[in-house]
Amino acid sequence: MLSVYSQGSRRWLVFAGCCVMSFVGSGLIVNTAGLYFDALGQDLGISRTAAAFPVSVRLIVSALAMLLFGRVFSRLNLRVALSVCVIVCTTAFLACAWFDSAWQFDAAFAVMGASYVVPVTLAPPVLLSMWFPTRFGTVMGIAGCLSGLGGAVFNPLVSHMITAYGWRTAYAATGVTVLLLLLPFAATVMERPSPRNAPDVQKSQTNIPDASLSDSQKKYRRHLAFGLLLLSMVLLQIASGINQHVPAHELAVGLTLGQASMVVSARMIGSAVGKSTLGLLLDGRRPSLVMGLYSVIGWIGWIGIWLATSASIAMGASLCAGVGQAIMLTALPWTIRQVAGEGDYARPLSVITATGQATVAIATTVHGLMFDATGSYSLSLAGNVAWYLVASAALIAALHLCRSGHVEQ
Repeated sequence: MLSVYSQGSRRWLVFAGCCVMSFVGSGLIVNTAGLYFDALGQDLGISRTAAAFPVSVRLIVSALAMLLFGRVFSRLNLRVALSVCVIVCTTAFLACAWFDSAWQFDAAFAVMGASYVVPVTLAPPVLLSMWFPTRFGTVMGIAGCLSGLGGAVFNPLVSHMITAYGWRTAYAATGVTVLLLLLPFAATVMERPSPRNAPDVQKSQTNIPDASLSDSQKKYRRHLAFGLLLLSMVLLQIASGINQHVPAHELAVGLTLGQASMVVSARMIGSAVGKSTLGLLLDGRRPSLVMGLYSVIGWIGWIGIWLATSASIAMGASLCAGVGQAIMLTALPWTIRQVAGEGDYARPLSVITATGQATVAIATTVHGLMFDATGSYSLSLAGNVAWYLVASAALIAALHLCRSGHVEQ
């Protein structure tokens, strides 16, 4: 399909496809689920835990699917795989419009979890690392920025649709939107670079072995770096598990659904700004300093969300938390690429991301259970403040090992 285009044109078409996958996939498929919790609870007579449980199911299934697809990604016919995944995900959303029992949502979200992994989570970072090996942080940040903008656009639209037309109509409209916006790109422009058309790769200097270290020491340091990345992902996803509950938290402190959706949109805007600027800065010379700065901004944001009781303060805090969210969504994949080197990036990315998906699945349910037990999200949000700092420190430590030449491919 892309053979008529030059190498330069191909890479930008792939980049455009990755941006659309991020904009619609993360913005609409992933980040609007929390808007349905109250409506489902009232209409179906289920608890907050039951309303949130399908999200956990989706995340657990996506974690398992990530492990599988990460191992076979290099052998997939991408256009066929992406197209099938988009169609299946669309079908699951359309089916939700007809459900009247909680278990049906569990089943549909399991299907979503298996189908959105390749087009939304795995393909964009892997393809961007292949087509833009020396500017991966920049293009990854831009694509990630659009996922944040997608959330800022789709959250108010879905919220309005739920309020004005009901949650069933909102699910149906989401399914149609996913099909119309994603399928054309999935079926036409998403491809790997062929060996003869692969972009020039500047050899990474992050994996130069230290001659003063023995083989066992090098192996230990490499495993330590990946262990720190896993720890960082787990803690950041524990914090991220509250995201689907933020609209419910804001309703609990007295905000309207419209105001709550704007708080979520503020986080999405902050995430867009954070990911685009962080990605650009990571390709510079002081990535650890940049990560530290963004971590502090995110930490301040989580404190604000925890304590805020007015819409304006909550939106400002959510904006800061969104900026800091770039640590997980841009800095972590970028650092995994630095540690993994120029080999099979999809495998370590899939393992660490799958661990994160499983963690956030459990965390999302636990946050709901804590709300049901205490009537508040305060305890969960207080924990987020601590987890976020430790996770950021672990990520920076892993990067330090890599940049010091202590990690070997």
